[in-house]
Amino acid sequence: MKGRLIMALGLLLSVTQAEELITERHDIPYQGEKELDVGIEFGLGKLELKGNEGANYILLSEVSYSRELYKPTVDYKTVGTRGKLRIVSKKFDEDSHFWGAHKKDNSDIRNNHWQLAFIETIPTSYNINLGLGKGQLDFSHLQVSDLNLECGLSDVVLGFNSNNKESIRNMVIQTGLGNVEAYGLSYANLERFNIECGLGSTTLRFDGDLNQDIKGRVTVGLGSVNIKIPEEYGVQIEAEKSFLSSLNFNGFREIEENVYRSKNWKNAKRYIYLMIEIGLGSVDIDWID
Repeated sequence: MKGRLIMALGLLLSVTQAEELITERHDIPYQGEKELDVGIEFGLGKLELKGNEGANYILLSEVSYSRELYKPTVDYKTVGTRGKLRIVSKKFDEDSHFWGAHKKDNSDIRNNHWQLAFIETIPTSYNINLGLGKGQLDFSHLQVSDLNLECGLSDVVLGFNSNNKESIRNMVIQTGLGNVEAYGLSYANLERFNIECGLGSTTLRFDGDLNQDIKGRVTVGLGSVNIKIPEEYGVQIEAEKSFLSSLNFNGFREIEENVYRSKNWKNAKRYIYLMIEIGLGSVDIDWID
């Protein structure tokens, strides 16, 4: 009887420990790096990303998780003057029981929480893969040189509230079943962008000060994309669509087959060139003041 009691107490303790919320810090000091590559693979929970006003750390972070299964691994190395950071958590395809467990219980989504603050003083490229959960990605004040974002079932808000000092050669956003809202894209200093929307929805807001003409490709499967553009920017659309798709816009004229320009084209201060491919989904283009 005594042995069984000890075993029961041991089992209770192990369960309690397994469910206890664990919080860790992963801070990486700045060592004179000139550039930084960041790779993030976040399987489940909430991811917050922002700038770190101080110049003494590449990364200041606090990560919380509810099970050892979701304990992140942080790997950092330098190659010459370039830093390479990779932060990885459990991904969907690594465990056959992963999906079933979270259809029943959302507690892990609430408990798994990464708060990452990156250095603002060096050019940084971001490659971010989000699985299931939420993302709040504030790139204001960061020097973003490249941005690639892949979302599975996540709801993500990302954007810029100030001018990006670096030029983003190509911003790529891929959405599966999730919802993505991107704001302040005229602040992002984009050269090109590529948006792929599967079954989810994507909103692109080009508010801010556009300091160069940009080109973008938007591909939509069964999802929807809403593009909001200030009235002072001229827009050209090249559209490929099926009879089951929907492309909605006002204030444009057709200049040749499947090519449209906004009526403000001659007087516009900057230009946005869009190539749009739609399957069964929809694209709406709206003007904002």
